[in-house]
Amino acid sequence: MAKNYRDLVYMEFKKDSRKDTSKDPGTKMARRSKHKLTAQPKTDKGCAAISSEPKNILLSSNAVITLFLVSIIVPFLLGCITRININSKGTEPMEKPCNDLTMIFKANSELSNSGVEKHMLHKIHPNSMLGTKAIKLPSPKLLNGKKTPKSTYTSKTFHTISEAAATSNTIHLEKDSSSKHKTSMTRKGLRYSNESFHDTELLLTDNNDEVHLPSGQHLLVDIKNVDAHFLNSEERLAEAMVELIDESKLTLLSYHCHSLVPIGVSCAGILLESHITLQPLEGVISLDLYTCGSGRLIPVLPSIERLFGIHQDTADDDDPHAIYESPLMLWSHKLRGFRPGMEQGPLEKDMGADVLSRRLFDLKRPVVSEETKFQQVDVYEVINSRFQSLASYERSLSNDGSYESLHPELYTPDRIIYLDGRIQSSLKGEIAYHEALVHPAMITHPNPRRVAIIGGGEGATLREVLKHDTVEKVVMLEIDDEEVDILREFLPEWSNCSDFSEGSGSCFDDPRTDLFTVDAIKWFIDNFGMVNEQPNNITTVKVATRNAKPFDVIIMDALDPNDGVDFAAGLYNSSLFELSLMNGLTDNGILIAQLGRSPAHKDPADEVGPFAPRAGMVDTLQQLGFESLHVYDEGHSEFDAPWSYLVAFKDAKLRTNWHRNEAEIQIQLQKRMRKTKSGQPALKRFDASTMIEYQVPPKPFETNYCRGKDTQEECLDLLDYCDVNVSRDGLAVRTSTVGEHAGRGLFAARDIAANSCLIMEESAKSIHILPSTWSVIETMEDGFRGRTGFTEVRRGLSALTTYITGYGYTSLLLGTPHWSVDSNINFFMNHGCNGTYNYGDEYSPTTELDADLNSIPPEYDTAAEVYSPLMERHLRAYRSGPDRTLRDIGAGEEILANYLAFVANGEEWDMDVLDMRGQCEGVRSGEITEYEVEHE
Repeated sequence: MAKNYRDLVYMEFKKDSRKDTSKDPGTKMARRSKHKLTAQPKTDKGCAAISSEPKNILLSSNAVITLFLVSIIVPFLLGCITRININSKGTEPMEKPCNDLTMIFKANSELSNSGVEKHMLHKIHPNSMLGTKAIKLPSPKLLNGKKTPKSTYTSKTFHTISEAAATSNTIHLEKDSSSKHKTSMTRKGLRYSNESFHDTELLLTDNNDEVHLPSGQHLLVDIKNVDAHFLNSEERLAEAMVELIDESKLTLLSYHCHSLVPIGVSCAGILLESHITLQPLEGVISLDLYTCGSGRLIPVLPSIERLFGIHQDTADDDDPHAIYESPLMLWSHKLRGFRPGMEQGPLEKDMGADVLSRRLFDLKRPVVSEETKFQQVDVYEVINSRFQSLASYERSLSNDGSYESLHPELYTPDRIIYLDGRIQSSLKGEIAYHEALVHPAMITHPNPRRVAIIGGGEGATLREVLKHDTVEKVVMLEIDDEEVDILREFLPEWSNCSDFSEGSGSCFDDPRTDLFTVDAIKWFIDNFGMVNEQPNNITTVKVATRNAKPFDVIIMDALDPNDGVDFAAGLYNSSLFELSLMNGLTDNGILIAQLGRSPAHKDPADEVGPFAPRAGMVDTLQQLGFESLHVYDEGHSEFDAPWSYLVAFKDAKLRTNWHRNEAEIQIQLQKRMRKTKSGQPALKRFDASTMIEYQVPPKPFETNYCRGKDTQEECLDLLDYCDVNVSRDGLAVRTSTVGEHAGRGLFAARDIAANSCLIMEESAKSIHILPSTWSVIETMEDGFRGRTGFTEVRRGLSALTTYITGYGYTSLLLGTPHWSVDSNINFFMNHGCNGTYNYGDEYSPTTELDADLNSIPPEYDTAAEVYSPLMERHLRAYRSGPDRTLRDIGAGEEILANYLAFVANGEEWDMDVLDMRGQCEGVRSGEITEYEVEHE
């Protein structure tokens, strides 16, 4: 059997070469073959043989002029007579003497049974003596209820058709019986009609009054490994094209097919909606379908694959060992033209840009496409040829012992979920996405027992929450129950809890799960608040008495904040809803939200760009009273960019857990995660090291934050907060001038200008004691106090704590008090009594003499900003303190700090202020001096 066009051509010429050339060519007949068009036998009206013997003919100039005029006038008269004959009586076959290529034109104006005009243009090569063959082409079909549209048909055929085409056929849609039929014909490159026509204009009127805008859909399909006989058959290709248009509910006005020389077929159809073309070549057929109507073209793909993906016929193959591959279809769908003022549909969003319009997929097919009461749900299965091959996937399905067959889970096609055209997650990226969404906040909470999920209809967020052994109840609020059912059926991996769940295997069947198909916004407002509008335009909520209990963690896994739909606006820009979320949390509760694509380095500030809803949500949460907000992103979710997340702590003390070290986090994960039945880790990607990455916001978040209108000064201050750096040799340590009980002090060894830093190169090496570490030290000191036999241990712990508290300073940047100690001689710096300090961040009007013992002044609050990616990225620099000289300091002058700025623990504020007053009055000694006197 012929495997492709080249094989088919070879077979035909091979057959011709076997003929006996010694016989009279006039008696030869072209062999009939099922592989090619049938040749006509020679008739009495055939071409006369032309002698090849050279002859010399002498002509006068008058004879030459006469012959020239005759050659012009005679064809003109013959043409006029022929046109009159055609228009009045119909046409009869015409013949003329042959030259290099004989053209036999047949035009038949008689209507077939279906009322279709047919016109054929046949070519006959003298050498092969191919003749005309009766070709029965199908007629275009008109859908029930539709009328034939009014149209004017024009065409032009160039002379090159005589050299390239064996046949040429044009088929037209039947005209309405109510309209007068107009006969027409094709003749030597022109389309003639007794109707008026324009040279290149096609006038269409759609009976259904649909508005055709300057836009359309373009479906491009390539299918390889197609049967060669099918690709060379005008009839079969035309039948498939007509059937496709009929199944697609489109209207085919006419189509035109050329059977090419030596082999091949090319067809083009004019649709009421636009056009379709077919181009077969070398075992491949390329189909181009363009429409300007509103109907979707994607559902046509199965019909295209069925009608044109014809398996290769092996019946006549001489090679019994030949391998025939199944037809493989590649396709892309593009939106064309302009859509001014039109609402974007699913095809114009992620689904169209990322999957439908791209041809780099070895496999691309819709798994499900359904419209629910709320949205369009699409799932596509793809194999991206950049990262995986179809051959590897096929090997993974075999039992040949290959690596692929031993690890089939690594070669499965990807499946991607789209809601209204927006990507939600994919099979290959959903683990990274959902683990990043759930576990950072869940592991930060000390004991999450009740969790609420807003959205998350595929069940993967629920799956990750149920992995935490502390969880007792999960309330899932998903407005679209049809979406849940669809994704549960077609994407069961997303909601599979069989490895650790007590239920049937589906996370939705876990006894800890309560699924409510309700509007989450309304549900929270109904259960956690009543609205009172205040004059300052900040909506406040008085908590209502409801049956719902507050949650430890609330997870928003719904639409992106920049989706531009009403429901997304309600999620991210409704102070009423966000207040109900806050009231729906316990006192140390955590809110989680996915924020869409992470900012890029060149993006404008969120507040003025397309991500304004994200900025609005951050601002609202701060106003509502959330004490700490953190952003992070994950780059392995198989989206087109890293994806960002937000966690909001109702209590800033949770910052301590957020900033735990890697060892603490890993121990917590091992204690918290449920054991799996398979023995495999419950978490596939998230671990302590990943959490350390999430603690620091990505650089673009800082850049975007610093482009805000209210943050530029803060950012510049951190990056450049002193003019000169004074090295160690510019400083000296000697007895302090503050008082006889003040101990040692730090002095300027030379003149120091204002706004100078001190020993910056060593400040970065300061000692920082995390809150958990300080807690361990205090616990050990209390545990050994009063116990016999541990004198040296108690003495060592006492020296350690005295060193930390005597030379160090506290901060609340990590949520709870923690200590930092300078690693250079700066720790000898004493307190400047009554505002006489000359080193620090800035001057404060409050001193130890007039400070309120019951509250810390705002300027001394060392707590972290509620939201500052800048600060989160530079916590160590903040903890080391961006201090500088506040004025010029002369040589020999003592450098003094403001110790009130070092007090962060509100519980010890009053004691620390009284201690400083006593030292300034000379009635008390510093802690270091007291320790040294005690241990002399």
